[in-house]
Amino acid sequence: MKYQNITYSHEHPRIDLSVGKNDPDCLLNGYLDCIDELKDIRAKGVTRWVDCSNHGIGVDWQNNKKIFEEVGIEIINSTGFYKTPFMPDYVSTASVEELAQIMLEDIAKGAKVIGEIGTSKNEWTNDEHKVFAATVIAQKKTNVVIITHTTLGTLIKEQVDFFLENGINPKKVIISHVALSNDLDAIRYALQKGFNVAFDTIGKTKYLPDETRVQFMKTLIQEGYMHQLLMSMDITRQSHLKKNGGVGYAYLLDTFIPMLEQAGISEDTITTITSKNFTEILEA
Repeated sequence: MKYQNITYSHEHPRIDLSVGKNDPDCLLNGYLDCIDELKDIRAKGVTRWVDCSNHGIGVDWQNNKKIFEEVGIEIINSTGFYKTPFMPDYVSTASVEELAQIMLEDIAKGAKVIGEIGTSKNEWTNDEHKVFAATVIAQKKTNVVIITHTTLGTLIKEQVDFFLENGINPKKVIISHVALSNDLDAIRYALQKGFNVAFDTIGKTKYLPDETRVQFMKTLIQEGYMHQLLMSMDITRQSHLKKNGGVGYAYLLDTFIPMLEQAGISEDTITTITSKNFTEILEA
């Protein structure tokens, strides 16, 4: 294998958005629905997944343990709350401190990430603000990684500014779904401030051609940001699975990485992005 010890930085071993979206396609359980695909990517070098599911959207650490035991992919557990309207009802009535305490209890039980915590499309709701404020408290006490959700790449700059204003170390933050902004300057703003960004909607070409993702990554690598980039698929639907006609989990390995190579990105650079960067963020 050319590439080994690969981390997918933003996945959902189990996720349930079916109620909020009124769509049964949005209930996905990796252990039950696609164990063969997971074994395939493990054989191709994937050894770690970051689980970005949390309270209210179907997180299941026991499911993660089953996947690890059967497939051999380590899964990094997360805590936190996603975005409006996919949060538990108690988020609206709980205090910031109470939400922070829930996160701290999960971290004590083994969560290494607060995420994905999100903002809505061009809007930052009151409950989302509350979750971000609670995240600041919990992160400063534990130094865990923060992974955010930007809806279609909106509010990248606002998230960055929030964390800087609240004294969070940008090296511990991954801003997700940034390519969907189709705005290289917005992505560059986060990188210039020291944040990490994830190209983690690879294969979702109805939102953005993968050729654009490749060009964005090539440009940012040439500008010196290689150590702040991550990649993943963010598969969340039954219809994303290969058996159901979707691109499947191996698309990143079988199709997208060869696109990067064809664009002139070196094996060493791809290895850094896929195999080293997340570990450095954990250890920062």
